[in-house]
Amino acid sequence: MASRSDSTSSYETSIAGWSFALADTLTEYGLDARCIFLEAGLDLKQVTSASDRLPISAVQKVWRYADANTDSLFGMRMSRHLKPASLHALGFALWCSGTMKEFLERYIRYRCVLSHMHFCELIQRESGYELVLVDERKLKSEITNDAASGFFLRMGRQLSIDNFSPRRVSITRYLGDQGAEFEAFFGAEVFENSDTYALEFSQADLEAPLKFANPELAAQQDTLVERYIADHGLISEYMLRVRNAIHELLLTECIALEQTADHLHVSPRTLQRRLADEASSYNQLLDEVRTALALEFVKAPR
Repeated sequence: MASRSDSTSSYETSIAGWSFALADTLTEYGLDARCIFLEAGLDLKQVTSASDRLPISAVQKVWRYADANTDSLFGMRMSRHLKPASLHALGFALWCSGTMKEFLERYIRYRCVLSHMHFCELIQRESGYELVLVDERKLKSEITNDAASGFFLRMGRQLSIDNFSPRRVSITRYLGDQGAEFEAFFGAEVFENSDTYALEFSQADLEAPLKFANPELAAQQDTLVERYIADHGLISEYMLRVRNAIHELLLTECIALEQTADHLHVSPRTLQRRLADEASSYNQLLDEVRTALALEFVKAPR
């Protein structure tokens, strides 16, 4: 079996390393992981590497099964099975980060290594930082957010000299009897039925130096991450958002940089700087989206 079907867009795939952890967690619950994946259309025995890409549509069926047949602790327990190698070179780049702020910024920048469907944003507040997680798949469950936030905390606790924990956690569902286990794991009060899924951290905790900080090794791993992204036809989360904005605005003929920046709620200068950081430009993305739209129109004469 190929790592992904030829008809599957690169933006509709996720890295196999997380599916391996998903399978391990299903097994931990006493479920037949291989059978569940086969029913979803995936044979993990034929996936040759944790770095392969798998179609999100199939993996999402497994997530749905887990959500319906386990409990609300599934994502948190899955984080135990996630290792640096689960994210190819990105996991090792995270391990070498100088601070947890750098760790999270690196994860967000290269989020497409995992998938484009799970959005993260780190927002600086007067009182510290807020990490917001949004799963844009149709799963309608937060167990993927639980797995990601659990991965951050477990790695942070290995890398930080002190016990790394958020000051506050907000989730958008009700936990019932398992709320106490969540609070024990996060080391913070968990606020249920909130508008967003978010973890709040103090500025001191996110900006404190980490034990294994190594800028040279981190830079080398970043190069491998960027090569992986290029080899698999992926682009960064930010560039994808800009492309989507251009696509939407092109349909209304508002295609100036200023309109696109306004659509993304940033200044034109910030947009240009962020794209320059990605070794790209607004005009380059505009040309790419125009070409893609032209090809779509050719295929659909109406």
